[in-house]
Amino acid sequence: MAETTRDELAKQLLERLPVDWVIVPFSRNLDTVSKTTVMLHVTEIRPGATQGLLEVDYVITVISPKSDATNAQDDLDDQVLNVILTLRDSAPGLVFRNAVPSTTTGDNFAWDINTTIHARKDA
Repeated sequence: MAETTRDELAKQLLERLPVDWVIVPFSRNLDTVSKTTVMLHVTEIRPGATQGLLEVDYVITVISPKSDATNAQDDLDDQVLNVILTLRDSAPGLVFRNAVPSTTTGDNFAWDINTTIHARKDA
């Protein structure tokens, strides 16, 4: 079975993120966040610039386990910057769009990293 764009993105992240981070390949509510957690969420799929190409927008959400907002921001800011630079420079087919601070439903501080992946059905 061929890998999906989600599988490919999760694999690229796993190879590049700190080893103690947890990857949840789908967006869902988390009861507790005990480690820095990364979730993937598709926000849009649209036609690409050439026939047969699709552009798939993903939000990579990096969630801090720290309950204090100041500590959570201090903890994540530089780490997220390093993740963005690493992905931008070494993840083929991934385009970094922007990153914005956010919070999860459990009020954990997070960064939403907006990206685009170019997908093509293999012939």
